[in-house]
Amino acid sequence: MERLADFILANRRPILWIAVILTLAAIYPALNMKADFSLEGFFPEDDPTIDAYQSFSEEFGRDDNSIIIGLGSELLFSEDKLTLIRDFADSLLTIPNVSNVTSLWDAQYLTNRNGNLESAFYLSDHTDFNNLDSIRTEMVRDPFVERLILNRSGDFTAVILSIDEDNNTFPVRQQVIRDMERHVDSMHANFRVEVAGIPYFRNQYVVMLNQEIIFYISISSVLIILLLWFLFRNAQGVIIPILIVWLTILFTVAVLYLTGGYFEVLTSTIAPILLCVGVADSIHMLSKYNDGMMVGLPRKTALRESLIVLGSATFLTSVTTAIGFATLLTSNVIPMRTFGLYTAIGVMIAFIITIFFLPSSLPLFKHHNPRVGRTGRFQEATGDLLRTTFYIAYRYHKPIVIGTLLIAVAIGTGITQLKVNGFVFDDVGRDSALVQSSNVISEKLAPQFPLEIIIDTGEENGITNPDLLQRVDNLKKWLLEYDEMEKSLSFATLLSEVHRVMNPEDHAINPLPDDRRLISQYLLLMELSGAEGLDLITDFSYSQLRITTQAYDEGSFRLNQIREDLSTYLATYFPENNVTITGTTILVADLTDNIVFSLATSIILAFFFISLIMARLFKNVKLVIISLLPNLLPLIIVAGVMGYFGVDIKPSTAVIFTIAFGIAVDDSIHFLARFRIETRRGKSLFEATRITTEKTGRAILLTSLILVMGFGTLGFSDFDSTMLMGRLVCLTIFLAVVIDLLFLPALLHWIKP
Repeated sequence: MERLADFILANRRPILWIAVILTLAAIYPALNMKADFSLEGFFPEDDPTIDAYQSFSEEFGRDDNSIIIGLGSELLFSEDKLTLIRDFADSLLTIPNVSNVTSLWDAQYLTNRNGNLESAFYLSDHTDFNNLDSIRTEMVRDPFVERLILNRSGDFTAVILSIDEDNNTFPVRQQVIRDMERHVDSMHANFRVEVAGIPYFRNQYVVMLNQEIIFYISISSVLIILLLWFLFRNAQGVIIPILIVWLTILFTVAVLYLTGGYFEVLTSTIAPILLCVGVADSIHMLSKYNDGMMVGLPRKTALRESLIVLGSATFLTSVTTAIGFATLLTSNVIPMRTFGLYTAIGVMIAFIITIFFLPSSLPLFKHHNPRVGRTGRFQEATGDLLRTTFYIAYRYHKPIVIGTLLIAVAIGTGITQLKVNGFVFDDVGRDSALVQSSNVISEKLAPQFPLEIIIDTGEENGITNPDLLQRVDNLKKWLLEYDEMEKSLSFATLLSEVHRVMNPEDHAINPLPDDRRLISQYLLLMELSGAEGLDLITDFSYSQLRITTQAYDEGSFRLNQIREDLSTYLATYFPENNVTITGTTILVADLTDNIVFSLATSIILAFFFISLIMARLFKNVKLVIISLLPNLLPLIIVAGVMGYFGVDIKPSTAVIFTIAFGIAVDDSIHFLARFRIETRRGKSLFEATRITTEKTGRAILLTSLILVMGFGTLGFSDFDSTMLMGRLVCLTIFLAVVIDLLFLPALLHWIKP
C-alpha cells in the first residue's frame, strides 16, 4: 500500500484530470439509459413457470394486457350516459398500440332463431332506449357480462382497453396510459372514474418508484451534506464525500449502459444504496486524516498515513461488501443477477474513486485544524463516549458477551414466525390512490388477477366429453368456495348458455348437455354463428379448454396454499389429463419464492467466502470466529424482529439482509483491521483494543450516522418496501454499532486472540 500511496500523492494533478475526463465521458451513456420493467424478465428462459405462461399466451393470448376503466353512475342505463360510454370507447380505439376496446356496446347475447344459434348486441343504434331496464336485467344475468363489464346492481361498468400483445412493453404502455388519461379526463364530469389493471399498475408503480427514488436521493443528499458539515465544519469534509458518491452513481450507471444493461425494478434501487454505502469509505479516510492532523503530522504525511493504514482495510471492506452482492450472480432470477453484479461493481468503483480522488483533491482545500470550534468539541465528545464504552466492555466483558448472545437468541426465535409472502400490490401503500381504485373495481366487478387452468385432453374434440365438462363445472364451483376467488369462466360456462338458448327445457333439468353428439352440434352452431370468445376458452382442435378465475391479491403464501389444494384436486379428478396452472398470479407467487430463496442462498455464500477471506487475513481461528459473530448477530436480531412484528419475507424485505450484511461486515472489518495493525506495532491486547475503539470507533460512529441519515429518510416513504428497507436497515446499523463497539471489544478481552 505504501507504493500506491506514494504514486497517488506524486501524481495528484494527472489523477484529477483523468477524473474530469472520465466524468464528462460518463454523462452521455448515463443520460441515454433505457428501462425495461417486464415481469417475464425475472425468470430464466428455460424456467417451467415462464414456459407454461408463454405457451398459454401463445394459445389464448396474454392475461396481463388489459387496462380497466371503471365508470360509475346512478343513471348508467340512460341514453345520455350510454352514448358517452360509446363515444369514449371509440376514442380509445384511436390510441396507437391499442388492439381492442370492450364496453357495454360490445356485449352480445345468444339467441335461437328457427333452430339456428345467432349472436346479437345488447346495445346498438337501433336500441329502444325506453326499454333499457329490461336490457340491464338481461345483461346482469349474462355470465359473460356480469361482474366482467357490468356490476350486479347495474350502476358501474368497465371499459376494457387491450394493448397490442406484440408491443406490450414498458415504453409503449407508458405512452398508451398518457394518451388514455387525456381521454379519461373528459369522463370525470359525468362518471365516478376508477382505473386499474395489471399493465396500468405496473407502469404507475414504476413511475411512482422512480419519483420516490429521485425524491429520497435528493433529501438524503441534503441531509448528508448538513450532517457532514456539522461533523467536519469545513468544505473538504462536505464536498469530497458527496462528490465521491455522486461520481460513483454516475460511473455505475455508465458501466450499466455500456455493458448492455438497463433500468428495471431492482437496478433502479442501486443509486440510493450506493449513496449511503459509498460515503463510508471517504468518512473513514477523512477521519484518519483528521486524527493525523490532530497529533501534529504534516498534511502530506497525514494523507500518506491515512492511505497506508486505511487503504488495505477499505479495500477489504469493499471486497467483502462486493462479494455479498456478487453472490447474487448464483440466482436464477435474471434482474437479481444484474442487481448483484452492478451493485458490486458500484461498491468497487466507490473504493477506486475514494482511494485516488480523495487524497488528490484534499490539498485543493484550505488547511483546517480539526481541533478548532464545534468540530473539536464533537471530536472530544465522541472520544469521551468511546473511552467510556471501551472501559465498560473491558470491565464487564463476560456479562456483555453472554448477555448479547442470550438477547440475540431470545429475539432470534422470532425467525420461526417468518413466512415468505409477496403481494402484487406489495410495495404500494394500501391507502394509495392506485390501490384504492383497484379495490373499488374489485368490489364492484371482479378482481383483476387471473388464475388460469389449462386442461389438455390429448385428443381432437376431447372437450366434447360430457363427463369431462361436468368435472370442469364442479371444479369451477370448488374454486369459488375460496373467499380469495371470484368469477370463474370456462368452455362449460359457454356451453351451458348455448344449451339454455337452444334447449331451455332440458337446461332447466340439467344445465350441461350429457350427450357428446349434442355437444359437437352446439360447437358447430357456435362456429357458424361466429360467437365471440370461443377461441379464448378452447383451442383450434378442441383438445384443450381454459378455466379462468379472478383472484384477489391475498399474497403468495395463501395462493401457494390454494395451489397445493388445487394440484391435489386436479390429480384426483383429472388423472388422465395434462393440466397446467398458470397466469400472472402464479408468476407473481413464483417470482416471490425465486427471489427470496436466491437471496438466502447468496447470503450463505457470502458468509462462506467472507469466512475464507478472514481466515486468510488473520490466520487465527479465534479471530475468524470473532470476526464472524458481529456480522451474524445483527442479521439474526433483525430477522427475529421481523418475525415478531409480522413483517413477511418478500423480495423487498429479503434484499435488506444483503444490504445489512454488507454494512455489518464493513464496521467489523475496519475494527479488526485496525486492531491487527496495533498489535503488529507491539501494543498489548488492552492498548490495541483501546486505541482501535477510540480511533476506528469514531469513524464507525460517523459512517453510521451518515447511513442512518441516508436510509432513515426512506422510513417515511409511502412505498411499504422502501419504508421497511429504511427502518430495518437503520435498525441493523444501530445493532452493528453497538455490537462492534461493545460486544466485539468484550469478546476480544475474553477470548484473547
